[in-house]
Amino acid sequence: MSADGKFEGDPLPYPPQTWCLYVDLSAYWFALSLLWAGIITIVMQNMVQALVGDKAKDLYLGWTLGGGAAVSTVICLVIGSLSDRTAHPRRRRKGYLLWGTLASVPALAMLATAHSIPMLALAFCMLQLTANVATSPYQAMVPDLVPRDKQGLASAYLGVASIAGTLAGLMLCGMLYDRPGGRGLLTVCALLATVLVGTMVHAYLRLPDTPPRAEPQKGPLSAAIASGFRLKPSENPSFYWLIASRFAINLGFYSVTEFLSYYLSDTLRVPAADHQRVLTIVMLAATGSGLIGNWPAGVLSDRTSKKRVVRGAMAITSASALVFILTSSVQIAIAGAVAFGIGWGAFQAVDWALATNLLPDGDEARSMGIWHIAYTAPQVLAPVMGGIVAHYGNAGMGMGAGYRLVLGMALFCMLAGTALVAPIRERRTTL
Repeated sequence: MSADGKFEGDPLPYPPQTWCLYVDLSAYWFALSLLWAGIITIVMQNMVQALVGDKAKDLYLGWTLGGGAAVSTVICLVIGSLSDRTAHPRRRRKGYLLWGTLASVPALAMLATAHSIPMLALAFCMLQLTANVATSPYQAMVPDLVPRDKQGLASAYLGVASIAGTLAGLMLCGMLYDRPGGRGLLTVCALLATVLVGTMVHAYLRLPDTPPRAEPQKGPLSAAIASGFRLKPSENPSFYWLIASRFAINLGFYSVTEFLSYYLSDTLRVPAADHQRVLTIVMLAATGSGLIGNWPAGVLSDRTSKKRVVRGAMAITSASALVFILTSSVQIAIAGAVAFGIGWGAFQAVDWALATNLLPDGDEARSMGIWHIAYTAPQVLAPVMGGIVAHYGNAGMGMGAGYRLVLGMALFCMLAGTALVAPIRERRTTL
């Protein structure tokens, strides 16, 4: 990097690196975290259980969430490639951000009025499609606007926004969903739509939409769409090792979180009258403690090996998963949730920093779309695999035993993901 803050061969200066820029970058990520924490953890689990009852809730939840996440995976690849090929300075990233967010509002309205599993699945797929039109271009604004030697710090801000959004989503949606008169779901969806649109407007007005740092590829629309599915691991092997690692770790994470409600009721035998309160406490313990691990990890990742930070974070998280597998005590599970949150918060910060460290110049949104697969594809597989394991484990070993098997699967995935960071070669930055 040269003295004026540019990379070699890059004529475009970065904007001043201030805390205001990082807050502006993080605001929309707060809204996305609020959205998916509320929808996946509160809304979908409650709606599926209300529509099908207890006997098949795990299978129906798995297939419903999996279908939506499959849509997300495809749309991120397509839109990321299109965004990289868009040369217009006001539409390259922010045009997708604007229209994707606005289209999410009717999708949320459709979700709020769904009265059957097919309608719920369709609404969830529509929400995944529209929200993810904005996601890949928005994520690419980090490498667009932040030089590599500052991306650990920027990732810490994004991590804090993610944890704060998750925390707010669990608290607000947990409190509002059960409002009397059947108004809770409508209130939740209206709140999520308001925050999503509000933060989109903030990002649209405050963030610059920079021209591409490399000459965008040209060609027909079909070629742009096809390029989104063209993976090139030989050109950047470290980036694809990161994707494999992140995929395995997120597969473990979603195996835990997407069945947490059922784990508490069926494995730890939390009484129905106390279930929502205990679920809220466990989730608040896990997400709130994430702030403890997030900020130090993000700052540390600019000063030392990011791989080392990943290993430390996942050691904490894996040990916590083992606690969940072995305990029958709610109090011990809450303590395990605190430790889990600390490790997961640290991982979230360095996860962003390591991805942006390895991105190829001029292909940012497409690459972030590929990287995003390691976030969305586990949402396809974890509920499907976990649902099958839980369903037959509960049937064969007794109600609740199946969720311990799911947690064992999660622990294995997180350990495997930690091992997969070994071949990654980080780029050195000049501090």
